[in-house]
Amino acid sequence: MPASTFHAPASHRWSWARTTDILCWLAIGYLGWFALHFYAERIHGDASYFLLKIVDEGTFFVSHGRWIMPLSQWMAVLGVKAGVPMTTLITLYSLGNVAIVLFAFSFVRYGLHDRSAGIAVIGTQMLGLADALFCPVFEFYYGSMLLVVCLALIRNGGMNIAIRSSLFAVLLFLALSSHFMAMLVAGMILFTIRVWQDRAFGITTAAVFLAHLAVRLTFLSDYEERAIDSLWIRFDVLGMCWAFHPGRLFAHGVHALVSYPDVILLSLLATFTFIRQRAWRTAFLFCGGILVIYVLQSLYFPDGTHSIYREIVDYPFAVWVIVVVFAMRTETARVNNAWRWAIMACLIYRCMAPLQIADTYSARVAWMRDRIREAHDQGIQRGFVLESSTHDPPGNGVGPFTALNPTEVILLSAEAGPDPTVVLFPTRTAVVNDSIEDLLEQKLIDSDIPLIWHSRSPYFNVAEEPFRILR
Repeated sequence: MPASTFHAPASHRWSWARTTDILCWLAIGYLGWFALHFYAERIHGDASYFLLKIVDEGTFFVSHGRWIMPLSQWMAVLGVKAGVPMTTLITLYSLGNVAIVLFAFSFVRYGLHDRSAGIAVIGTQMLGLADALFCPVFEFYYGSMLLVVCLALIRNGGMNIAIRSSLFAVLLFLALSSHFMAMLVAGMILFTIRVWQDRAFGITTAAVFLAHLAVRLTFLSDYEERAIDSLWIRFDVLGMCWAFHPGRLFAHGVHALVSYPDVILLSLLATFTFIRQRAWRTAFLFCGGILVIYVLQSLYFPDGTHSIYREIVDYPFAVWVIVVVFAMRTETARVNNAWRWAIMACLIYRCMAPLQIADTYSARVAWMRDRIREAHDQGIQRGFVLESSTHDPPGNGVGPFTALNPTEVILLSAEAGPDPTVVLFPTRTAVVNDSIEDLLEQKLIDSDIPLIWHSRSPYFNVAEEPFRILR
């Protein structure tokens, strides 16, 4: 294969190679600092739900057949087994993705001696992400790293082929399990690099895809079945052309420019590079992949309001751009230098972007801590909060944050020990009766949220007292 996109010409090998390594380690250091500094903010949304399940059950929690989930949980599970305080446990959970970044980067950079794969690993964890760093448990974040490792294994000739193909099979299966879009992106990338040209990896790829599809379809969860149905419903009602309505294209274009300038820059640079190298097939597949992802994303989640979930939905775009560039290894010194400066600029931008919205996340956590203190002052362990509070992050077209998340309140209140644990739920009515409590319990059971007052975990001790309104 041609020389790597990120390999410097001989006259600049020392400076660019060392600079690249230093940049990667600085990025890992930034992710580690971010995880420690914003440990409480990083249990936003689903992250707090997963951690609550881990603490309540004392072991890994896997849902929807996403077998990759333990990669985000192993440090927290070890913390639970060791009985560390809740603050330490939340911090370990926050550091979980940083540890996997470190492992993946070290393996491809120093185990497989693939510098460009190391940059791709870092890129998948930073480019296109800002709000999502405050909820670092989306399974495809981990799947994208494993996909890069799989591609590095394909092109590494120094490791025994049996070991390489076996490791490739395991990691590819885990990557595919992370999300349905992971299957699409991985399939398109492996097709783009013509994986079948290597007979061993071609057969392994086909076997893994067939095995994963069989498992996935057999154990398809209701949640994922509804997600797939929503695609067909919108397709039947609106049709594919709806995604290309001028107004919709304009709105998505403005949103992309504001929220993902790094991904757009690399997309344009990649397209220019493929055309300049007369790699017409690659240019066609690259642009075609963006088109396919855009149509599916538009049909699945047409709302353009920016949020954590919006970044999760848009994440396949960033993975496609980063991994295709890494996989195709475009060349020439002039283009290489453009790539290096572009990636450096993108990483610097992505270090700054989360800090612009961090104050809003911190204010939200502070508001919940205030409600916990008020509950302690009023002697309430199970309560309802009437006060509605939202926090608006900076920027246009950005959705506000709902302040109160019951699973976050439980975990944050347990930092002071099991006895001060508080359970708070938002409510719009000032009247509390048995029917409301019964309805609440049923909704928690239906959502598979632990009834914490029945928990046997040593981290929680909540009396089954009547619910009261927090005044």
